[in-house]
Amino acid sequence: MKMSKKNMAVLLTITIIGILLRVLWVLLVPTRQLYDFETFLETASNIYRGYGHSLNGNPIAWVGPGYSYTLALFHLLMGNDNPFNAMILNVILSSVTLIMCAFVYAKWFQYSETKILIAYGLTAIFPTLIAYNNVAGTETLFLFQLVALILVRQYFKLGWKQAVVMGMICGFAALTKPFMLVYPAVALAMWWMQERQLKTTAIRTALMTIAMLAVISPWTIRNAIVFDSFILISYNMGYNQLVNNNYGNTSGTWMPLEAVPMTDELRAQIDYSLRDGRTIKEAYELDSVLGAAARHWMIRNPLSVGQLAVIRVQRTFFNGAGDISQWAMNGWDIYSRGSPVRNQRSIYFSQSFFDIVVTVFSAAGLIFILMNFWPYVKGFFLNRRSQSWASVEGMVFIHIAFFGVIVAAFEGQERYAHPVFIFFVFAMICLCSQNILKQGG
Repeated sequence: MKMSKKNMAVLLTITIIGILLRVLWVLLVPTRQLYDFETFLETASNIYRGYGHSLNGNPIAWVGPGYSYTLALFHLLMGNDNPFNAMILNVILSSVTLIMCAFVYAKWFQYSETKILIAYGLTAIFPTLIAYNNVAGTETLFLFQLVALILVRQYFKLGWKQAVVMGMICGFAALTKPFMLVYPAVALAMWWMQERQLKTTAIRTALMTIAMLAVISPWTIRNAIVFDSFILISYNMGYNQLVNNNYGNTSGTWMPLEAVPMTDELRAQIDYSLRDGRTIKEAYELDSVLGAAARHWMIRNPLSVGQLAVIRVQRTFFNGAGDISQWAMNGWDIYSRGSPVRNQRSIYFSQSFFDIVVTVFSAAGLIFILMNFWPYVKGFFLNRRSQSWASVEGMVFIHIAFFGVIVAAFEGQERYAHPVFIFFVFAMICLCSQNILKQGG
């Protein structure tokens, strides 16, 4: 990446500031690892201690193993399984991701140094991207994998090598976030719109999918041996479908399984499976049962399903940054000294600031989608190459849309917006640039 010496110095300064902010957050902001994050820590420790990917002494595949194994390997490197290792790993991954973003933005903004520096600066100080260094979860690792995938897409020459490398990275990303199993469809759309060559597009997509499945296959084989069942990556799909799609769900987000309205027969099946003291996270055989119950309700209540989908999108992208206080700084009031009133005011102030930032950038993403929706949808069906879809704007559009569809289909939480903020940064700069050009015109 070529830049003037002055701007290269600015880029280096931004990098140092961004890394320092990440380090300071994990050192100074106390938090506790709750729910899924506590489970990730436990499974990683079990792997490190030689018990395998397990929980309460039982092998599991409740979620993808990508993060737990990555953290376990880092435990081995550190020589212990101290929970703080998760924060150190996050800072390393987040810092590398930040640096990779500079190269992504160089391509996205076609080497416009001012735009690159603005985008890079925003990414370096973006509250959510800093705060999640404090969370023992998949978010920071997944963003690292996603940006690596985009780098390959941007810098590798079109061809089979690009497709294979993208497939391998996508495989690791799917082991972290299983919804990435459908990402080859995103690549297919991009390749098709860029060249309009059916055979070439089909071959590349097939190569990418094969490479992805090759990376996943050892885990799938492990699941077949351990559970005597075909489980591609994880077995929580049925559970997630049911708790997020049922008569009693009004928020579009997670609710306790115990609170889900269900038939006496289904309740009896759940109780029977858990009679030996296992938790729902260990009862792999319930996945198909819960999924069938969810789909039964969804087919018969399409209007409610549509309403919940819209609610999920709002909860994820337009509900502020409550996830920061909930997951990344939830120990502040417990461990902080000084006046409780002053501490509470500081929490409210920081949360309000984070809410404003996240909402503004999410709004930019929505406006970007609305402005480009019809041109890109129309371009997809035109029987010629689409310069719009081949452009960076087209790639950003399809990624925002992809993550929006994933959220609408599964579950709405603020933390699921985490990987989309780099695309929102691009959208914001594009919108501001267009407005400045109009003003100048």
